[in-house]
Order: sequence, then structure tokens, then C-alpha cells
Amino acid sequence: MASVLDRVLERELKDALGRFERELCRAGLDDENVKSRVRGAKQFVAFLYGRYIGKR
Repeated sequence: MASVLDRVLERELKDALGRFERELCRAGLDDENVKSRVRGAKQFVAFLYGRYIGKR
């Protein structure tokens, strides 16, 4: 069972990744580039926090 801290951290990370993706789209990057950068950001989060934030 996930602790309260785990749930809050996961929610905040998902929100931050969502904002990151929106900003990339707003900057005019093409879809493939956005997908690649978001995938890299998710891998970085996995490296830092030991959890992959993705679709379940």
C-alpha cells in the first residue's frame, strides 16, 4: 500500500510532467520531438525517485 507521501509525490510528478509537455507543445515542437523529450523526462524522474510515472 502506498503511503500518503508516495501518493502526493506521484501526483506532483505527474502534474509537473504534464506542464512540461504542454510547454513543449506551446513552444512549437513537433509531436515526435515532444514525445521524445517527455520520455526522457520520465526516465530522469525514474532515475531520481526510483519510480516511472507513466500510463498504468
